[in-house]
Amino acid sequence: MSPSLLFLDQTASWGGAQRVLEVVLGALGREFVPLVALPEDGPFAVELRRSGIETLILPLGRYRSGRKSLADIAAFPLRSLYCGVHLARIIRRRHIQLVYINGPRCLVAGVFAARATGTPSLFHLHLTMTRRTDTLVAALAARHATRVVACCETAAAALLRCRPRLAPTLQVVYNPVRKPVSGPASQGIVPAAQLMNSSHPVVGVVGRINPQKGQHVLLRAAARLKNRGRDIQVVFLGEPQQNSAEDVRYLQLLQSCARELGLQEVIHWPGYQADPNPYYAAFDVLVIPSAASASEGLPLVALEAMQWGIPVIASRVGGLPEVIRQGVNGFLVPPGDDAALAESLERVLADGALRSRLSLGARASIDSRFSVDTFNSSIRSVVSQLCRRDGAPVKEGQKGELEARV
Repeated sequence: MSPSLLFLDQTASWGGAQRVLEVVLGALGREFVPLVALPEDGPFAVELRRSGIETLILPLGRYRSGRKSLADIAAFPLRSLYCGVHLARIIRRRHIQLVYINGPRCLVAGVFAARATGTPSLFHLHLTMTRRTDTLVAALAARHATRVVACCETAAAALLRCRPRLAPTLQVVYNPVRKPVSGPASQGIVPAAQLMNSSHPVVGVVGRINPQKGQHVLLRAAARLKNRGRDIQVVFLGEPQQNSAEDVRYLQLLQSCARELGLQEVIHWPGYQADPNPYYAAFDVLVIPSAASASEGLPLVALEAMQWGIPVIASRVGGLPEVIRQGVNGFLVPPGDDAALAESLERVLADGALRSRLSLGARASIDSRFSVDTFNSSIRSVVSQLCRRDGAPVKEGQKGELEARV
């Protein structure tokens, strides 16, 4: 019988971590039987079930982005404990042989359940933790995980600074990027074909509409360019997180600011697109204007854009400096600095020769570290090491022996 694996995720909406988990599930194929636990139903859960993967509700409470209230903070330990007990029952009843924790919000409950049942656990970290309290809690909980996989060196370093003893169990596996395939033109609010036929350069932002993503910084930069007489089109590809009032208010604020700045005719809001490739094909440059406090890991959108040969201008946060080389495949700017962002944008858009060099540099930057094959091989190797071939789980007492072999 194939080993059964329990995957824990903190949201049922699509995001970078969920897209990576989708690749993980594909990498494991039919060799393992996955069961995915999510805090609520949503688009990601629906897609998993459509693919034949069983899902269940994780009693951890609905995930909300942004700052947490004191009530939320106080309730989290008790909620995690209750969730851990619930998961331990599932692990025993379903004979789970590995707990795969796909994000820090599930970490405490996941390692509690794994330790209580003597089941190995794998913590996959997709972001660079910036808040000291969050990092401390994650580092303390991660020491109980059998293995930790980080999406980039920067994310790993943030955890190790807080808990150096994690080094023997931690490894970096870079996020994978699929080969770019442009499908039929999108039927969104703003068809991608319309943008491709635009006489003005197209600047794209891909990601959740959220204050941490810094879309307002690009709005201010676009206003600066407009005042200098430079015409551009700006596309915000994404939407607020499901059930997040803060994200919805932020989108409304962005749209109001666009009108006040006189940009409503050049700003486009296609919303979330399951296939962003037709839009990538229309972009001249991608901007990642994340805030200084943003917990960026290694954004898939940066890798996807570079694979298309699109220069990337991004905030100097998270793992972005690991892949964006100044003047080679894009530019890095201080987070929140709309003046610096406007300068970099104008430099790229005004110089066709520079844009061509950056485009070549972007394509060349996507090497084997980011290939799906490399990622699949690494994940299969880790999971196989944690699950015995005879189907018996690796007990905590065998953890040291396992790590010595790894």
